[in-house]
Amino acid sequence: MNDWVKALLLGCCVTHVAATPLNEAEQQAWITDIDFYAHQVKVRHIHPFHTLTEGDFKRRIETLKTDLPELNEAQIETRLMAISRAIGDGHSNYLMMSGPHQHFPFRFKFFGDTLKVVDATSEYRGLIGTQLHSINGLSVAELYTQLAPVLPGVDNQFSEQSSFEYYLSLHKLLLGLGIVKQGLPASFHFIAGTNEKTLQISPVSMQEFGKLSSAYSRVEPKLTAQDIGMPGITLSLLENQKAAYFDFASYPTPEQVMLRCDALQSTLESAGSRYLIIDFRGNSGGNFYSGLALSACLLPLDQIDWMRGVYVLTDSVTFSAAMSNTAQFRQILNAQVVGTPTGGDPNHFAENSQFLMPNSGRRFTLSKRYYPFIAEQSDSVYPDIHIEPSWDDYRRGRDTVLTELLVRLNGMLIAGNTVPALAE
Repeated sequence: MNDWVKALLLGCCVTHVAATPLNEAEQQAWITDIDFYAHQVKVRHIHPFHTLTEGDFKRRIETLKTDLPELNEAQIETRLMAISRAIGDGHSNYLMMSGPHQHFPFRFKFFGDTLKVVDATSEYRGLIGTQLHSINGLSVAELYTQLAPVLPGVDNQFSEQSSFEYYLSLHKLLLGLGIVKQGLPASFHFIAGTNEKTLQISPVSMQEFGKLSSAYSRVEPKLTAQDIGMPGITLSLLENQKAAYFDFASYPTPEQVMLRCDALQSTLESAGSRYLIIDFRGNSGGNFYSGLALSACLLPLDQIDWMRGVYVLTDSVTFSAAMSNTAQFRQILNAQVVGTPTGGDPNHFAENSQFLMPNSGRRFTLSKRYYPFIAEQSDSVYPDIHIEPSWDDYRRGRDTVLTELLVRLNGMLIAGNTVPALAE
Protein backbone atom coordinates (compact mmCIF):
# COMPACT_ATOMS: atom_id res chain seq x y z
CA MET A 1 0.00 0.00 0.00
CA ASN A 2 1.30 3.46 -0.92
CA ASP A 3 2.19 5.96 1.80
CA TRP A 4 -0.28 8.51 0.40
CA VAL A 5 -3.05 5.97 1.00
CA LYS A 6 -1.77 5.02 4.47
CA ALA A 7 -2.06 8.67 5.48
CA LEU A 8 -5.83 8.24 5.60
CA LEU A 9 -5.66 7.24 9.25
CA LEU A 10 -3.18 9.79 10.52
CA GLY A 11 -5.55 12.73 10.96
CA CYS A 12 -8.74 10.81 11.67
CA CYS A 13 -9.46 12.10 15.15
CA VAL A 14 -8.77 15.83 14.72
CA THR A 15 -11.20 17.82 12.62
CA HIS A 16 -10.35 21.51 13.07
CA VAL A 17 -8.74 23.09 10.01
CA ALA A 18 -7.27 26.58 10.25
CA ALA A 19 -8.74 28.84 7.56
CA THR A 20 -7.34 32.19 8.71
CA PRO A 21 -4.01 33.77 7.73
CA LEU A 22 -1.09 32.77 9.90
CA ASN A 23 0.62 34.90 12.52
CA GLU A 24 4.31 35.70 12.23
CA ALA A 25 5.47 32.74 14.34
CA GLU A 26 3.33 30.34 12.33
CA GLN A 27 4.69 31.77 9.09
CA GLN A 28 8.25 31.25 10.27
CA ALA A 29 7.45 27.67 11.24
CA TRP A 30 6.08 27.01 7.77
CA ILE A 31 9.14 28.62 6.15
CA THR A 32 11.29 26.12 8.05
CA ASP A 33 9.05 23.25 6.91
CA ILE A 34 9.02 24.43 3.29
CA ASP A 35 12.81 24.76 3.25
CA PHE A 36 13.09 21.27 4.74
CA TYR A 37 10.77 19.94 2.02
CA ALA A 38 12.73 21.66 -0.76
CA HIS A 39 16.07 20.37 0.53
CA GLN A 40 14.82 16.79 0.78
CA VAL A 41 13.45 16.94 -2.76
CA LYS A 42 16.84 18.01 -4.07
CA VAL A 43 18.97 15.50 -2.16
CA ARG A 44 16.71 12.48 -1.57
CA HIS A 45 14.71 12.03 -4.79
CA ILE A 46 16.56 9.77 -7.22
CA HIS A 47 16.01 12.24 -10.11
CA PRO A 48 13.98 15.19 -8.82
CA PHE A 49 13.90 17.29 -11.97
CA HIS A 50 12.93 14.71 -14.56
CA THR A 51 9.76 16.68 -15.37
CA LEU A 52 9.78 19.95 -13.42
CA THR A 53 12.97 21.95 -14.01
CA GLU A 54 15.09 22.91 -11.04
CA GLY A 55 14.54 26.58 -11.85
CA ASP A 56 10.76 26.19 -11.89
CA PHE A 57 10.89 24.22 -8.65
CA LYS A 58 12.91 26.95 -6.94
CA ARG A 59 10.55 29.67 -8.21
CA ARG A 60 7.50 27.80 -6.89
CA ILE A 61 9.12 27.38 -3.48
CA GLU A 62 10.18 31.02 -3.21
CA THR A 63 6.79 32.28 -4.40
CA LEU A 64 5.06 30.13 -1.79
CA LYS A 65 7.22 31.56 0.98
CA THR A 66 6.65 35.11 -0.26
CA ASP A 67 2.88 34.54 -0.31
CA LEU A 68 2.69 33.10 3.22
CA PRO A 69 1.30 36.25 4.89
CA GLU A 70 -1.78 36.02 2.65
CA LEU A 71 -2.35 32.27 2.95
CA ASN A 72 -4.12 30.01 5.42
CA GLU A 73 -2.99 26.51 6.29
CA ALA A 74 -5.21 24.77 3.73
CA GLN A 75 -3.91 27.03 0.95
CA ILE A 76 -0.28 26.39 1.93
CA GLU A 77 -0.78 22.64 1.91
CA THR A 78 -2.62 22.77 -1.41
CA ARG A 79 0.31 24.67 -2.91
CA LEU A 80 2.70 22.02 -1.60
CA MET A 81 0.50 19.35 -3.18
CA ALA A 82 0.73 21.22 -6.48
CA ILE A 83 4.52 21.40 -6.29
CA SER A 84 4.73 17.68 -5.53
CA ARG A 85 2.38 16.89 -8.40
CA ALA A 86 4.55 18.98 -10.73
CA ILE A 87 7.57 16.81 -9.84
CA GLY A 88 5.82 14.35 -12.08
CA ASP A 89 5.67 10.89 -10.52
CA GLY A 90 3.02 9.13 -8.49
CA HIS A 91 5.29 8.17 -5.61
CA SER A 92 6.38 11.74 -4.77
CA ASN A 93 3.49 13.29 -2.87
CA TYR A 94 2.66 15.82 -0.19
CA LEU A 95 0.29 14.03 2.21
CA MET A 96 -2.37 16.56 3.21
CA MET A 97 -4.22 13.84 5.09
CA SER A 98 -1.31 13.45 7.51
CA GLY A 99 -2.76 16.48 9.30
CA PRO A 100 -6.24 17.42 10.53
CA HIS A 101 -8.88 16.94 7.86
CA GLN A 102 -12.50 16.09 7.14
CA HIS A 103 -14.36 14.62 4.18
CA PHE A 104 -17.68 15.15 2.55
CA PRO A 105 -19.76 12.01 3.23
CA PHE A 106 -19.57 10.36 -0.20
CA ARG A 107 -17.51 7.96 -2.29
CA PHE A 108 -17.60 8.59 -6.03
CA LYS A 109 -16.83 6.53 -9.13
CA PHE A 110 -16.79 7.40 -12.83
CA PHE A 111 -18.78 5.42 -15.36
CA GLY A 112 -17.82 6.95 -18.65
CA ASP A 113 -18.12 10.71 -18.12
CA THR A 114 -20.72 10.32 -15.37
CA LEU A 115 -19.61 10.56 -11.73
CA LYS A 116 -21.83 8.39 -9.53
CA VAL A 117 -22.27 8.25 -5.77
CA VAL A 118 -21.35 4.65 -4.86
CA ASP A 119 -21.46 5.01 -1.09
CA ALA A 120 -22.58 7.54 1.51
CA THR A 121 -23.02 7.89 5.25
CA SER A 122 -26.36 6.88 6.73
CA GLU A 123 -27.83 10.39 6.48
CA TYR A 124 -27.34 10.41 2.71
CA ARG A 125 -27.95 6.76 1.78
CA GLY A 126 -30.77 7.86 -0.49
CA LEU A 127 -28.25 9.56 -2.78
CA ILE A 128 -26.39 6.33 -3.60
CA GLY A 129 -26.63 5.72 -7.33
CA THR A 130 -27.25 9.37 -8.22
CA GLN A 131 -25.02 11.44 -10.47
CA LEU A 132 -23.02 14.31 -9.01
CA HIS A 133 -23.64 17.36 -11.18
CA SER A 134 -21.86 20.15 -9.31
CA ILE A 135 -20.44 21.48 -6.05
CA ASN A 136 -21.07 25.15 -5.26
CA GLY A 137 -22.02 25.71 -8.88
CA LEU A 138 -18.88 24.12 -10.37
CA SER A 139 -19.58 21.23 -12.73
CA VAL A 140 -17.70 17.95 -12.40
CA ALA A 141 -15.62 18.92 -15.45
CA GLU A 142 -14.74 22.27 -13.85
CA LEU A 143 -13.91 20.56 -10.55
CA TYR A 144 -11.66 18.12 -12.40
CA THR A 145 -9.79 21.00 -14.04
CA GLN A 146 -9.15 22.60 -10.64
CA LEU A 147 -8.16 19.42 -8.78
CA ALA A 148 -6.03 17.72 -11.44
CA PRO A 149 -2.89 19.88 -10.92
CA VAL A 150 -2.71 19.01 -7.21
CA LEU A 151 -3.78 15.36 -7.05
CA PRO A 152 -1.35 12.86 -5.46
CA GLY A 153 -0.58 9.32 -6.55
CA VAL A 154 -0.75 10.10 -10.27
CA ASP A 155 1.29 8.38 -12.98
CA ASN A 156 -1.12 8.79 -15.88
CA GLN A 157 -4.63 9.88 -16.85
CA PHE A 158 -6.12 6.72 -15.36
CA SER A 159 -4.68 7.15 -11.86
CA GLU A 160 -5.49 10.86 -12.12
CA GLN A 161 -9.16 9.98 -12.55
CA SER A 162 -9.02 7.49 -9.69
CA SER A 163 -7.35 10.07 -7.44
CA PHE A 164 -9.99 12.65 -8.37
CA GLU A 165 -12.77 10.24 -7.40
CA TYR A 166 -11.31 10.03 -3.90
CA TYR A 167 -9.94 13.52 -3.28
CA LEU A 168 -13.10 15.28 -4.43
CA SER A 169 -14.43 14.46 -0.96
CA LEU A 170 -11.47 16.00 0.91
CA HIS A 171 -12.84 19.18 2.49
CA LYS A 172 -9.44 20.70 3.25
CA LEU A 173 -8.33 20.39 -0.36
CA LEU A 174 -11.51 22.02 -1.65
CA LEU A 175 -11.00 24.72 0.97
CA GLY A 176 -7.42 25.29 -0.20
CA LEU A 177 -8.62 25.64 -3.79
CA GLY A 178 -11.34 28.11 -2.80
CA ILE A 179 -14.15 25.78 -3.91
CA VAL A 180 -15.73 25.68 -0.44
CA LYS A 181 -15.57 28.00 2.55
CA GLN A 182 -14.63 27.17 6.13
CA GLY A 183 -17.60 26.90 8.48
CA LEU A 184 -20.18 26.86 5.69
CA PRO A 185 -21.89 23.84 4.11
CA ALA A 186 -21.30 23.24 0.41
CA SER A 187 -24.07 23.11 -2.17
CA PHE A 188 -24.13 19.66 -3.83
CA HIS A 189 -26.35 19.18 -6.88
CA PHE A 190 -27.36 15.60 -7.81
CA ILE A 191 -29.24 14.11 -10.76
CA ALA A 192 -31.26 10.88 -10.74
CA GLY A 193 -32.98 10.34 -14.08
CA THR A 194 -35.32 13.28 -14.56
CA ASN A 195 -35.12 14.28 -10.90
CA GLU A 196 -32.65 16.79 -9.52
CA LYS A 197 -31.80 17.67 -5.94
CA THR A 198 -29.61 20.32 -4.32
CA LEU A 199 -28.50 19.86 -0.72
CA GLN A 200 -26.35 21.89 1.67
CA ILE A 201 -23.83 19.38 3.01
CA SER A 202 -21.16 19.68 5.70
CA PRO A 203 -18.06 17.50 6.02
CA VAL A 204 -17.74 14.60 8.46
CA SER A 205 -14.79 13.18 10.39
CA MET A 206 -12.26 10.91 8.73
CA GLN A 207 -13.34 8.20 11.16
CA GLU A 208 -16.88 8.30 9.76
CA PHE A 209 -15.78 8.70 6.16
CA GLY A 210 -13.30 5.82 6.51
CA LYS A 211 -16.19 3.38 6.85
CA LEU A 212 -17.23 4.04 3.25
CA SER A 213 -16.16 2.03 0.23
CA SER A 214 -18.97 0.89 -2.02
CA ALA A 215 -22.57 0.07 -1.22
CA TYR A 216 -22.61 -2.41 -4.11
CA SER A 217 -21.23 -5.86 -3.38
CA ARG A 218 -20.34 -8.48 -5.97
CA VAL A 219 -23.00 -11.16 -6.34
CA GLU A 220 -22.12 -12.41 -9.85
CA PRO A 221 -20.19 -14.52 -10.46
CA LYS A 222 -20.69 -16.41 -7.22
CA LEU A 223 -17.35 -17.17 -5.62
CA THR A 224 -16.36 -19.18 -2.59
CA ALA A 225 -13.14 -17.64 -1.36
CA GLN A 226 -10.78 -19.60 0.83
CA ASP A 227 -7.98 -18.40 3.05
CA ILE A 228 -4.65 -19.65 1.70
CA GLY A 229 -2.54 -18.18 4.49
CA MET A 230 -1.27 -15.30 2.33
CA PRO A 231 -2.82 -12.15 3.89
CA GLY A 232 -4.42 -10.02 1.19
CA ILE A 233 -4.83 -12.89 -1.28
CA THR A 234 -7.78 -15.27 -1.40
CA LEU A 235 -8.42 -18.22 -3.72
CA SER A 236 -11.67 -19.29 -5.34
CA LEU A 237 -11.76 -22.55 -7.29
CA LEU A 238 -14.04 -22.37 -10.33
CA GLU A 239 -14.65 -26.01 -11.16
CA ASN A 240 -16.75 -25.46 -14.29
CA GLN A 241 -13.95 -23.45 -15.87
CA LYS A 242 -11.14 -25.51 -14.33
CA ALA A 243 -9.82 -22.13 -13.16
CA ALA A 244 -8.19 -20.80 -9.99
CA TYR A 245 -9.15 -17.21 -9.25
CA PHE A 246 -6.81 -15.21 -6.99
CA ASP A 247 -8.23 -12.01 -5.55
CA PHE A 248 -4.95 -10.16 -4.97
CA ALA A 249 -6.36 -7.24 -2.98
CA SER A 250 -3.24 -6.35 -0.99
CA TYR A 251 0.27 -7.61 -0.39
CA PRO A 252 1.49 -10.20 2.10
CA THR A 253 5.21 -10.42 2.78
CA PRO A 254 7.34 -12.60 0.48
CA GLU A 255 7.99 -14.86 3.47
CA GLN A 256 4.25 -15.42 4.00
CA VAL A 257 3.87 -16.42 0.37
CA MET A 258 6.80 -18.82 0.41
CA LEU A 259 5.71 -20.38 3.70
CA ARG A 260 2.33 -21.37 2.21
CA CYS A 261 3.55 -22.30 -1.27
CA ASP A 262 3.54 -26.09 -0.83
CA ALA A 263 -0.01 -26.04 0.53
CA LEU A 264 -1.20 -23.87 -2.36
CA GLN A 265 0.40 -26.15 -4.92
CA SER A 266 -1.31 -29.16 -3.35
CA THR A 267 -4.67 -27.38 -3.43
CA LEU A 268 -4.37 -26.53 -7.13
CA GLU A 269 -3.13 -29.99 -8.02
CA SER A 270 -6.05 -31.64 -6.21
CA ALA A 271 -8.52 -29.29 -7.91
CA GLY A 272 -7.10 -29.99 -11.36
CA SER A 273 -6.94 -26.28 -12.14
CA ARG A 274 -5.67 -25.55 -15.64
CA TYR A 275 -6.29 -21.81 -15.83
CA LEU A 276 -5.18 -18.99 -13.56
CA ILE A 277 -6.89 -15.64 -13.03
CA ILE A 278 -4.97 -13.14 -10.90
CA ASP A 279 -6.99 -10.04 -10.01
CA PHE A 280 -5.04 -6.85 -9.30
CA ARG A 281 -8.04 -4.52 -9.60
CA GLY A 282 -8.23 -2.10 -6.68
CA ASN A 283 -4.67 -2.98 -5.60
CA SER A 284 -2.60 0.19 -5.19
CA GLY A 285 0.66 -1.53 -4.37
CA GLY A 286 3.00 -3.08 -1.85
CA ASN A 287 6.08 -5.27 -2.21
CA PHE A 288 6.28 -6.59 -5.76
CA TYR A 289 8.67 -9.31 -4.60
CA SER A 290 5.64 -10.91 -2.93
CA GLY A 291 3.98 -11.09 -6.34
CA LEU A 292 7.14 -12.60 -7.79
CA ALA A 293 7.15 -15.13 -4.95
CA LEU A 294 3.59 -16.11 -5.93
CA SER A 295 4.61 -16.51 -9.56
CA ALA A 296 7.57 -18.68 -8.50
CA CYS A 297 5.15 -20.82 -6.50
CA LEU A 298 2.80 -21.28 -9.45
CA LEU A 299 5.31 -21.88 -12.24
CA PRO A 300 6.22 -25.50 -11.27
CA LEU A 301 2.59 -26.61 -11.87
CA ASP A 302 2.74 -28.40 -15.22
CA GLN A 303 -1.05 -28.86 -15.26
CA ILE A 304 -1.52 -25.14 -16.02
CA ASP A 305 -1.97 -24.09 -19.64
CA TRP A 306 1.07 -21.84 -19.68
CA MET A 307 0.57 -20.99 -23.34
CA ARG A 308 -2.93 -19.50 -23.22
CA GLY A 309 -4.39 -20.05 -19.80
CA VAL A 310 -3.19 -17.24 -17.51
CA TYR A 311 -5.04 -13.93 -17.10
CA VAL A 312 -4.36 -10.81 -15.04
CA LEU A 313 -7.21 -8.38 -14.30
CA THR A 314 -6.45 -4.65 -13.99
CA ASP A 315 -8.11 -1.26 -13.54
CA SER A 316 -7.17 2.37 -12.94
CA VAL A 317 -6.32 1.65 -9.28
CA THR A 318 -3.75 -0.99 -10.26
CA PHE A 319 -0.66 0.95 -9.25
CA SER A 320 2.91 0.65 -8.02
CA ALA A 321 3.75 -3.01 -7.19
CA ALA A 322 0.44 -4.26 -8.60
CA MET A 323 1.21 -2.58 -11.91
CA SER A 324 4.78 -3.91 -11.76
CA ASN A 325 3.55 -7.46 -11.18
CA THR A 326 1.10 -7.05 -14.06
CA ALA A 327 3.93 -6.18 -16.43
CA GLN A 328 6.10 -8.97 -14.99
CA PHE A 329 3.35 -11.61 -15.17
CA ARG A 330 2.73 -10.74 -18.80
CA GLN A 331 6.33 -11.82 -19.37
CA ILE A 332 7.14 -14.58 -16.89
CA LEU A 333 3.66 -16.17 -16.76
CA ASN A 334 2.78 -15.38 -20.40
CA ALA A 335 -0.38 -13.79 -19.00
CA GLN A 336 -2.98 -11.87 -20.95
CA VAL A 337 -4.10 -8.63 -19.30
CA VAL A 338 -7.87 -8.16 -19.11
CA GLY A 339 -9.92 -5.16 -17.98
CA THR A 340 -8.96 -1.49 -18.20
CA PRO A 341 -5.52 0.23 -18.25
CA THR A 342 -3.43 0.37 -15.11
CA GLY A 343 -3.09 3.57 -13.11
CA GLY A 344 0.66 2.95 -12.88
CA ASP A 345 3.26 3.70 -15.53
CA PRO A 346 5.38 0.60 -16.32
CA ASN A 347 8.50 2.80 -16.53
CA HIS A 348 8.20 4.66 -13.28
CA PHE A 349 9.83 6.21 -10.24
CA ALA A 350 9.00 4.22 -7.12
CA GLU A 351 10.05 2.85 -3.72
CA ASN A 352 9.37 6.10 -1.89
CA SER A 353 10.79 7.30 1.40
CA GLN A 354 8.52 9.20 3.81
CA PHE A 355 9.59 12.40 5.57
CA LEU A 356 8.20 14.27 8.58
CA MET A 357 8.23 18.06 8.54
CA PRO A 358 9.85 19.41 11.73
CA ASN A 359 7.14 21.91 12.79
CA SER A 360 3.78 21.00 11.28
CA GLY A 361 4.37 17.25 11.51
CA ARG A 362 3.04 16.84 7.97
CA ARG A 363 4.40 14.05 5.82
CA PHE A 364 5.58 13.80 2.24
CA THR A 365 7.10 11.07 0.13
CA LEU A 366 9.85 11.03 -2.50
CA SER A 367 10.80 8.35 -5.00
CA LYS A 368 14.19 6.73 -4.55
CA ARG A 369 14.23 4.12 -7.35
CA TYR A 370 13.45 3.96 -11.06
CA TYR A 371 12.06 0.84 -12.75
CA PRO A 372 11.87 0.57 -16.54
CA PHE A 373 9.72 -2.55 -16.90
CA ILE A 374 9.11 -2.36 -20.65
CA ALA A 375 11.41 -1.32 -23.49
CA GLU A 376 8.97 0.99 -25.26
CA GLN A 377 7.59 4.25 -23.90
CA SER A 378 4.11 3.88 -22.44
CA ASP A 379 2.14 5.54 -19.69
CA SER A 380 0.22 2.42 -18.65
CA VAL A 381 -0.02 -1.33 -18.98
CA TYR A 382 -2.82 -1.50 -21.52
CA PRO A 383 -4.99 -4.63 -21.51
CA ASP A 384 -4.86 -7.24 -24.24
CA ILE A 385 -8.61 -7.51 -23.78
CA HIS A 386 -10.36 -4.26 -22.88
CA ILE A 387 -13.53 -4.82 -20.87
CA GLU A 388 -15.11 -1.72 -19.35
CA PRO A 389 -17.37 -2.18 -16.30
CA SER A 390 -20.86 -0.80 -16.87
CA TRP A 391 -22.94 1.15 -14.38
CA ASP A 392 -25.86 -1.22 -14.84
CA ASP A 393 -23.66 -4.21 -13.97
CA TYR A 394 -22.03 -2.40 -11.08
CA ARG A 395 -25.30 -1.46 -9.39
CA ARG A 396 -26.58 -5.05 -9.77
CA GLY A 397 -23.39 -6.50 -8.29
CA ARG A 398 -22.32 -8.08 -11.57
CA ASP A 399 -18.55 -8.09 -12.05
CA THR A 400 -18.47 -7.24 -15.77
CA VAL A 401 -14.81 -8.07 -16.33
CA LEU A 402 -14.65 -11.39 -14.49
CA THR A 403 -18.06 -12.56 -15.73
CA GLU A 404 -17.22 -11.88 -19.37
CA LEU A 405 -13.85 -13.58 -19.01
CA LEU A 406 -15.51 -16.68 -17.55
CA VAL A 407 -18.09 -16.69 -20.36
CA ARG A 408 -15.24 -16.68 -22.86
CA LEU A 409 -13.49 -19.50 -21.02
CA ASN A 410 -16.69 -21.55 -20.98
CA GLY A 411 -17.15 -21.07 -24.70
CA MET A 412 -13.59 -22.05 -25.45
CA LEU A 413 -13.78 -25.15 -23.26
CA ILE A 414 -17.00 -26.26 -24.96
CA ALA A 415 -15.43 -25.65 -28.36
CA GLY A 416 -12.65 -28.10 -27.79
CA ASN A 417 -11.17 -27.91 -24.32
CA THR A 418 -8.42 -25.74 -25.77
CA VAL A 419 -8.10 -22.11 -24.82
CA PRO A 420 -6.85 -20.00 -27.73
CA ALA A 421 -5.60 -16.47 -27.25
CA LEU A 422 -8.45 -14.07 -26.53
CA ALA A 423 -9.17 -11.48 -29.18
CA GLU A 424 -11.08 -8.25 -29.02
